[in-house]
Amino acid sequence: MMRHLVYYRVKVLLGNRFLLFWTLVFPLVMGLFFKMVFSNLDQIQMLDNGIPVAVVGSDRELRHGLTEVKNKNKPVFKVSHLSRAEAQKKLTAGDLEGYYDTNSQPIKLVIAQNGSEQNILKEILSRYEQNRAMFTELAKSGKVNPVNLKVSDDHYTVNQAKSRNFSIMSFYFFTLIAMAVGYGVQFGLRNAEDEQADQSENGIRLTLTPIPKIRVVISNLIAALIVFYAIVLIVLAVFHWGYQVDFGNRWGLILLVCLMGSVLQICLGKFIGNLMSKQSNSQKLGVVSLMVSLLTILAGMMGTQSIKH
Repeated sequence: MMRHLVYYRVKVLLGNRFLLFWTLVFPLVMGLFFKMVFSNLDQIQMLDNGIPVAVVGSDRELRHGLTEVKNKNKPVFKVSHLSRAEAQKKLTAGDLEGYYDTNSQPIKLVIAQNGSEQNILKEILSRYEQNRAMFTELAKSGKVNPVNLKVSDDHYTVNQAKSRNFSIMSFYFFTLIAMAVGYGVQFGLRNAEDEQADQSENGIRLTLTPIPKIRVVISNLIAALIVFYAIVLIVLAVFHWGYQVDFGNRWGLILLVCLMGSVLQICLGKFIGNLMSKQSNSQKLGVVSLMVSLLTILAGMMGTQSIKH
């Protein structure tokens, strides 16, 4: 009996185009955009040395940080200290890849076009702003002597991944996988709606059947997990073999984390569906979509990998 319940529930879920779009099609389309946008982020080793950039204003730390960016022990950037008018004139003439205006808060990066060099400049500015905000908070807390706050290469934790070639593009695809797993909450919502008599006609039918409710709930959970985990595996396969994304060699752990995340998200969706039984389906979907979006932002999808720390 359980096998039949799971089988027909799988058929029902596979026929739900809404679920398939948000959990399968949407992550694949997002991945395609990521591939087009971030494919050059790992090409810093291929950048020419001496990329002309300028700093407007008196921010010495930013200038020092730019001069410390090196490729094969040679400075990547040729940094100039210019006035805003001079920098804009050189940028318009094509003599600069971009300039940082430190007279505006937050610091503004001005570029004339988008390219690999400009993406690197954006990443550097993002990290610089994060570090500056961290130093400001530490200075305000009074727990650290401001004299000791300086930009240095000292690390207080052991970086076990230092010897590996970390791919920035892979990081963004990891966040995309996390988002795809997060959307598993919609399978839980669908299960909750179809099981409750006060939420759907399917729920009314189920309450009239002689099958124990617990058996229906477990079979629905198993069916949702089978369908959704298969979707996650398809997304992973397309990213890895289709989009050529390097996820490393710890596939066992990756698949295990995806499985655990799938179970938790489906259960979370069912919990929210039962908790918000009085709200409409669109309201519940809005809540879970907002929740997934916030978690992906905290994971670094909308910023940089540094936001995680």
